[in-house]
Amino acid sequence: MSSEKGQDHPIIVTVDHRFKRGNGQEKIIAADEEIVKVVKFETTPAIVRRGYGLTMNLGNFESARIDVSVEVPCYLEDLHLADKWAEDFIETRIKEAVTSIRSKKPGPKSPL
Repeated sequence: MSSEKGQDHPIIVTVDHRFKRGNGQEKIIAADEEIVKVVKFETTPAIVRRGYGLTMNLGNFESARIDVSVEVPCYLEDLHLADKWAEDFIETRIKEAVTSIRSKKPGPKSPL
């Protein structure tokens, strides 16, 4: 019998922002992995993985791609709760990223 009282498992979020220029060049703006929380489990947990992505047309043949994914450890009986939490968490992160991109988008270019 193990003397270990539980195992730590992190909730991991991955966020990836990419911009594609009119000339076809792709630039990775952010590729971050973040540990939101570490949870202790008495047994090996199930892992809920959920990810969303979207591509925004920025005009002038430019686009931005946002991908957000999360891994949530949970007990099997909490699978649906963990999945709902992951869904809500990712939707919030996607909305924040869209707002951030739209606020940084330059206005239309004025004619010379």
